[in-house]
Amino acid sequence: MSNSSLLVGAVLLGACAVASAQTLSPDGYGDIRFGDRLDTAERRLVQRAAPPPVDPACSMVRFKKYPNVRFMVEEGRITRADASSIVRNSAGITSAMSVEQALRQQKSLRVEKHKYDENGQYLILEKGKQKALIFEAKNGKLTRMRAGVKPAVEYVETCG
Repeated sequence: MSNSSLLVGAVLLGACAVASAQTLSPDGYGDIRFGDRLDTAERRLVQRAAPPPVDPACSMVRFKKYPNVRFMVEEGRITRADASSIVRNSAGITSAMSVEQALRQQKSLRVEKHKYDENGQYLILEKGKQKALIFEAKNGKLTRMRAGVKPAVEYVETCG
């Protein structure tokens, strides 16, 4: 095998590892764990959150490494992640699935009526009593998702 073949294989293997690490779960997303202090996550990622938290009680931040996800920071700790679409997740649910398909895929999902949308639903996958992965749906189609620790993950609204 040539050196260039080995290099291509190593690059592809690295890309697969990065992609699999960016999975939204009740525990975290990528290198961020819910409950981490923001400054600890910034050091681990070797980048600063933007914008910097304005309200210490609750702010939303982003990291360049994770452009499709916003993180809730409460009292200096990351408590939740919000994705405006369906991203790779620990439940194996994809944006191509309907609500019915998602329920078949993940039997532990609990369905609740959406707080603001009469055609909407929440599909909730709890991990113990303190964490959850929540999908939002409208007219039978999955639209967005969030994950984190309770009570933050249960808030319908975000902050900041």
